[in-house]
Amino acid sequence: MKKRIFIFGNSNFPRGSAKANYIQYLSQALKEAEYDVFVITDINAEFKLQMQEGHLTYNGIKIIPFNVTKIRVLRRLQYHYFLGHILVNILKEYNLTSKDIVLVYSGDLDVNREILKLKRKIGFKSVNIVVEWFPNSYFDSKEREKRYNTYLKDFIPKHDLIFPISSYIENQLIGNRCKSLRLPIMADALEYPVGEKTFNKIKFIFPGNGLMKDSIEVVLKSFSQLTFQEKERVELHLCGIKEEKIKSLLSSLEYDSLKDILIIHKWMHYEELVELYQSMHFLILAREENQMTLANFPSKVPEVMCYGVIPIVSRVGDYTKYYLEDNVNSLIFDGCKIDLCLEKIRKALTMKHEEILNLSLKARECAEKKFDYRNWVGKIHLALESM
Repeated sequence: MKKRIFIFGNSNFPRGSAKANYIQYLSQALKEAEYDVFVITDINAEFKLQMQEGHLTYNGIKIIPFNVTKIRVLRRLQYHYFLGHILVNILKEYNLTSKDIVLVYSGDLDVNREILKLKRKIGFKSVNIVVEWFPNSYFDSKEREKRYNTYLKDFIPKHDLIFPISSYIENQLIGNRCKSLRLPIMADALEYPVGEKTFNKIKFIFPGNGLMKDSIEVVLKSFSQLTFQEKERVELHLCGIKEEKIKSLLSSLEYDSLKDILIIHKWMHYEELVELYQSMHFLILAREENQMTLANFPSKVPEVMCYGVIPIVSRVGDYTKYYLEDNVNSLIFDGCKIDLCLEKIRKALTMKHEEILNLSLKARECAEKKFDYRNWVGKIHLALESM
């Protein structure tokens, strides 16, 4: 009989967030390792899910719906006070035994406290997934800051295994306090075809909301400094960022110089997003080096590389340390300055079509050989079985 694994993470599953994608690829790796996988999550209404063995499923992954109220005040109460209790009640319905494994994709203090309390009673193994490391300045209240730091200091070490997303989290936060297996955000290189690239324009994409980790301002100002002739060859696609935000970051002169090359995408169905990625040549991300960017691993990097999109990125974190190679499968610049970003954009524009296609092929190859979840099945299985 297969060993059961329960993964908890409110993520708008499937495809509703980077967290949902992480859970999807981890679940697929666990299924490949012959575990019976259940994902406890809220559901993305965009997708029609199948029924299988009495459960809703997506790509064969069984889903246990975690219903979140749509009333804002009640939702806040639910998240802040009852999240752990609701999760424990769901798990109790499945009659957990000491042979089961519970994976917690949450830094919430109460969730971790309640899971660990249940674990002491039943004896199952628990894993905590850590994908961020927020500084104190991130929090809007001393109470939230204290709760988060209590989770980091007192609750992470009580899990049997940690999946940190980066070496920075693994070395600086986890250290030798408990067992860990570093897992980057994975991908599924076989899920969709790569798509064809056309060269009527050189197409760049900035995916994300421009908040916290990514410097959209540096990207926009870099493109604004291109010459008129260079801009005639370029499209800059923006996802998840509003025009008002863009205008607030630029002078009116800079905005006017950019507006003809900007294509601002509103909310898209996932299939539409895939079509967009298939047509892109370059992804562009500028990031400062700080605790959050060193700790994090941007999910869009492996995701778009599956479609042969070439990353142009700041050198920060594991993706430029272990996976991307400058002028081989990506273009990398040091720091987060306009002139350095602009230099790489110009390099992209001077490349011949054959050179772009060669880099694109290597980007896709990197996604297949390093990020595809199938490469991680053995390591994940070994880590779980040696808890």
